[in-house]
Amino acid sequence: GINAEYGEAVVSTQSTGSFKNHEMDPFLLKKIPKDTVSRLEEFALYLRESKKERRSYVSVVKTVNVFRDLICTADWVTARELIKIIKCYCKYLPLSQSNETDVSNVVRRILKIIREENAGPEATNLADGISAFFKSDMKPSNLGRSDLQDNILNSIVELLVELDTSKSNIINMALEHIHSNERILTYGHSNTIRDFLLHGRRARDFEVIVCESGPSLQGHRMAAELSAGGIKTTVIADSAAFAIIHAVNKVIIGTHTIMADGALRAANGVHQLAMAAKYFSVPVIVCAALYKLSPTHLCSYDPDAFNKVIGPENMLSFSNAKLHSKVLISNPDFDYVPSDLIELFITNTGGHAPSYLYRIISELYHPDDYDLDNMCVETVDDEL
Repeated sequence: GINAEYGEAVVSTQSTGSFKNHEMDPFLLKKIPKDTVSRLEEFALYLRESKKERRSYVSVVKTVNVFRDLICTADWVTARELIKIIKCYCKYLPLSQSNETDVSNVVRRILKIIREENAGPEATNLADGISAFFKSDMKPSNLGRSDLQDNILNSIVELLVELDTSKSNIINMALEHIHSNERILTYGHSNTIRDFLLHGRRARDFEVIVCESGPSLQGHRMAAELSAGGIKTTVIADSAAFAIIHAVNKVIIGTHTIMADGALRAANGVHQLAMAAKYFSVPVIVCAALYKLSPTHLCSYDPDAFNKVIGPENMLSFSNAKLHSKVLISNPDFDYVPSDLIELFITNTGGHAPSYLYRIISELYHPDDYDLDNMCVETVDDEL
């Protein structure tokens, strides 16, 4: 029974928000060439595929390239019209279903770039900049389509460079936070944390303890890679974290998403680890690129939208049908970790306290673009 229900859930998720021509907004069909529509459809299908091992960096770079292609090929004249085209297309992307917060964040970055390039250098004045920041409407730019597009594309190239160097900037700060003879605790597997620790190993001798991250047991993979890099590594069960955390110097973890208030949407099991660290006054450090910083919060009225419940087969095999009929298995993919359990965020722009993230969000995103799932597409009929 559970197997059948889980299969139905997968089918319904993949069928929602399909990107077919007859379902598209007529405005969008008129503005996008047919060959671009097919590429946009491929991208929507890419997001709909549930690939747990898909790297977030690959997804965000693919997102930037898709929207750069959309900007170049779509029929638009003003920045306001271009923003409407992008937002109309975003309605067909399964952003909430695929839990791709990284993709949503990059889309917001592109929308902010369009607004800034449309405002021009005169918006650098402090008073004008604050006024423009809180205005949802945009004045037409003095630049023509060609010049405005060139400026937008140049800024997108800079965004791609930032994405490309984000990981290296994070791992280069390892020696500032890792000291000799320390004992560091981490959780599960993360490419960024692995490279961060391996970079620190070049000049420091320290020990790493890895929580195995059940039921996926990705911590075993992490331990093998760290051990191969010359780091003394020990794997422990998740339940043993409280017993051993008093003996560690710091906790260094990765995350899926950084919320607007500094909370985390992290791997299932990180919350209990962070609570144990708080109890023993052990600092928790989070390494993540800024494209994982989201302007959204956890909504108390809709906690299910925050998480993703995956199939129970990695906890209890479906071959055991008799036991499945007697139990209800909940296997959430993520944990919510409050910001008061986090000591420091290490990003590609440096170290930041959780209380400072609101300032970074105001620099990266525009308030009108915070909610991509339930956004209102601005009316542009009067300006076209």
